[in-house]
Amino acid sequence: MIRVARGSSIAWALAVAIAGASCDARSAPPANSTRAQIAALKSQVATLSAQVAALQGAAGPVPVWQATGGIVPVQRNDATNVSAWTLSTAASLALPAGSYLVVAKTVVQDPEVSASTFYCFLTRPAGNFDESVGYSVQDEPVTIALKGVVTLSASGSIALRCGASGPASASGSAVAYDTKLVAVQATLQ
Repeated sequence: MIRVARGSSIAWALAVAIAGASCDARSAPPANSTRAQIAALKSQVATLSAQVAALQGAAGPVPVWQATGGIVPVQRNDATNVSAWTLSTAASLALPAGSYLVVAKTVVQDPEVSASTFYCFLTRPAGNFDESVGYSVQDEPVTIALKGVVTLSASGSIALRCGASGPASASGSAVAYDTKLVAVQATLQ
């Protein structure tokens, strides 16, 4: 006589054999089993992946323009009002008509003047659309970052333009370097 421990797999197999039931490995797992939950999740992931791929295909690629700059002299200005300053172009982009998210940054420095205030502007044909100020002491470099949204009704240029305080007659010049100007075409909501 064979003894079978209660709850063992041998007892289960024997009971199935005696009852004449088949043990088909290809049958669907019970709805509340871990395998069934994993199968349902895999199906949902496949559906979501297909939906994301369809949306990405519908949107198409996003146009991006970028300009980088080397070392550019920055005009020093004697005028008190910044609106009267002469500005130097650190970087510019020619863009077709449309709306854009614009991001820019530059490093400015004046090795000849012990303290300088730098004003930088994002400009378009109709005027400025962002500005930022940096202050440099003992010829330490200052990073200036700007961002804005601009809509051009016709093709035109945008630019990152900067000026420095200090005597315009001082020898040498202030400089802008490591400049980046990026425009990403966007649809305004």
